Amino acid sequence: MQPNPAPLLVIRRQDASPAEIEWNKPILTLGRDNANDIIIDHPLASRRHARLEHDESGYLVRDLESTNGTYLNGDRIEGTRPLRNQDRVWVADTEIIFNDPEATQKGPLPLEILKRVRAAEESLRIDSRAKEVYILGKLLVPPLTVKEFQLLELLYSHKGQVISKDEIAQNVWDYEVYDYNAIDALVYRLRQRIEDDPGNPRYLVTVRGFGYKLTLPGE
Repeated sequence: MQPNPAPLLVIRRQDASPAEIEWNKPILTLGRDNANDIIIDHPLASRRHARLEHDESGYLVRDLESTNGTYLNGDRIEGTRPLRNQDRVWVADTEIIFNDPEATQKGPLPLEILKRVRAAEESLRIDSRAKEVYILGKLLVPPLTVKEFQLLELLYSHKGQVISKDEIAQNVWDYEVYDYNAIDALVYRLRQRIEDDPGNPRYLVTVRGFGYKLTLPGE
């Protein structure tokens, strides 16, 4: 009887061609240190950032109390989380796609998992410490201006909620007297940076007469 084929990991980095490796050992380490199995040469990666583990219970991803976090399908994890076929793990600017041939043979993933994976592929997230923005798992370059980031951070911290222009002025400008035209111009510039089609925004939505809100797929 032939052994089951090893899972395949597809590694994607910004400005680099995808690479594929076989997961053929119980533990694969990820991080900035050269001793890791998968080296992530990025300032947001910790020296010992995360581990991919395989035991009798299945395949797992474990965050090693990293500074900037390990993300699974767009959600920051704590400790360990199980991996399913086509799950996506993000560490800094690196995306790792887990392909388990056995899982594929067993049938389709549950609908709720598929929805989360698809939503993660379209999601936006921010790193408040590093003042960086990731869209579709890729770092936004060049970075946002200070006010652009402050506006996005405000909306991101209240995802799905309408934020009025008064609240934006108080949090971004900290003025008692302000110009609504300046807010509209800032929203326009931010949309130019984060939206594929700024004229038909997916993320930064206008709620006429009330203000703006940030909407993310699947939330």
